[in-house]
Amino acid sequence: MSETIVKPERPGGFLDFLPADYLARESMLKKIQGVFRSFGFDPIETPRIEFLKTLAGETSNTGKNIFHIKSGADDEPLAMPFDHTVPFARLLAANPYEAKRRTGIRLPWRRMVVGPVFRSDNPQSGRYRQFYQFDADIAGTSAMMADAEMVALMYLTMKALSVEHFKIRINNRKVLNGLATLTGIHGRDKIPANDITREMMRILDKLDKIGMDRVLKELQDPPEDDYSPSPCLSAESVENIRSFLSLKGDNSQKISQCREIFQGIDIAHEGLDELSSILNYLRSMKIPESYVDIDFSIARGLDYYTGPVFETVLLDAPEFGSIFSGGRYNDLVRRFTGKSLPATGTSIGVDRLFAALSHLGLLDKSRQTVTEVMVLRIEKDNDEQYLEIASRVRCMGINTEICMVEDTSFKGQFNFAISRGAKFVIICGVSELEKGTLQIKNLETRKQEEVSKADLGAYFEKNRCSEK
Repeated sequence: MSETIVKPERPGGFLDFLPADYLARESMLKKIQGVFRSFGFDPIETPRIEFLKTLAGETSNTGKNIFHIKSGADDEPLAMPFDHTVPFARLLAANPYEAKRRTGIRLPWRRMVVGPVFRSDNPQSGRYRQFYQFDADIAGTSAMMADAEMVALMYLTMKALSVEHFKIRINNRKVLNGLATLTGIHGRDKIPANDITREMMRILDKLDKIGMDRVLKELQDPPEDDYSPSPCLSAESVENIRSFLSLKGDNSQKISQCREIFQGIDIAHEGLDELSSILNYLRSMKIPESYVDIDFSIARGLDYYTGPVFETVLLDAPEFGSIFSGGRYNDLVRRFTGKSLPATGTSIGVDRLFAALSHLGLLDKSRQTVTEVMVLRIEKDNDEQYLEIASRVRCMGINTEICMVEDTSFKGQFNFAISRGAKFVIICGVSELEKGTLQIKNLETRKQEEVSKADLGAYFEKNRCSEK
């Protein structure tokens, strides 16, 4: 019976990372982590598996893209999380703070988390079915200072990644709720007003993708059936939206003009007040307003946003869409506790950001390995001594690999060390073994020195180019 050969392919929307890409992404994540920790965000981890009922409670299209996991007939259905926010809400609800015992999560609380999430989407450029997200959230405060810090976090993270041309766009869902009042949205026989408002926001969120004219047309399209949430707006309402989306000027001017449009609509003015507060806090933190744009078309796709929403786009790579987004979601924990809990957060699509930064040439992919030192095995039957040398260097905290290629010639071993990207090679032949010395060649400077084993530590302390 012949052996079946399996084609070595991976499913669409899933990625392999070979060392050069992995190490470049690792370096990127370290920079992000450094910025997040500078704001006091504590790292946590939640499971890669949750109960389906935990994840599927929200009603947006995201809920339809959940990866289900087949379990036993009597088991509670399981699924893989599509973001880190819903597990965060579950964690908050499951760990209330008890002052007497000093247990649970004391609010306000800042948390960050990085790890894979899963969406059963159609894969496309910069959009994957398994991808990493790096989240930061503040739970337990309604203060707009928290939302302003999210924007500052976005700005400082982009700067830490050496990105210069980007824009942080901000809106407030309360303004869009006011837009529903302004345009006269009301429920139909089988469709509540909230569903129609939600559909209007979904259409508005496509402005960058399909343009103003097509957005306005979709807002006027008649419903396909009695259950369609199509807004079906009047020509007058559509013109009001056109005026709203066409506001020009600096951020303060746009807010001022928007106040005129929404005269008498309290919820919209509440949202505009929050945007003004965020801008004032950003000025206090010396965040340049040239990087921040009030953009009333930003709606964000998920249903749980209740206040400010924000997203970061790369001006030199707009085809990648938003790479850093979030907003305020005061009602998400209500599903688990029956009570609101104020929270705001932001999330980086790590793999999308990595693809975009690769496209822009902003990532260093020169590192091919973690190995710093390669010990060459050029004398047969002396493996014990080579292993002892490698162990000695490794104990100094230096990543050390012993060459295991079958070709024990100096040329073969040396070429392998270069191909692996080692920074130093240790050469120990008959002469060195007899004298108790080593030849160490720095592959970056091409300088070679003879060093006694006793002086190994001093040599690497002087010459090692460690990555900071």
